[in-house]
Amino acid sequence: MTPKNWRAFFWVAAIFNFMAGLPPLLAPSLTAASLGMPAPDPQYLFIVQMFGAAVSIFGIGYAMVAAGQAGQRQIITLGLIGKICVVALLALRALEIDVPQQMATAAAGDFLFSIGFAAFLLTHATTSKA
Repeated sequence: MTPKNWRAFFWVAAIFNFMAGLPPLLAPSLTAASLGMPAPDPQYLFIVQMFGAAVSIFGIGYAMVAAGQAGQRQIITLGLIGKICVVALLALRALEIDVPQQMATAAAGDFLFSIGFAAFLLTHATTSKA
């Protein structure tokens, strides 16, 4: 892919993470209900919000990569690790419980982005920019 294509790819990754992270951060009970899950107990809402914050922060990192900020390889490497962890954790849970379709779809997105992240890391020198 061209540098312009890679920038677009990382902008899409950023938007994907914002779409996944902002709802649980800003409206945790509503997000749980939309996933067919019971609303978390009020004392545990912050856990859902911390998840949303973490996902959104990764989105900020992908936006930084798309904008050409320094530290791209490190951000992409961290993102790849995070996305692999999401996919692995969801796969393990799916062996035990029925996973909501929306969560499985999001994890499938993470899987596809992880392929793109790995492709970028494998095809670009350590000083390359997106």
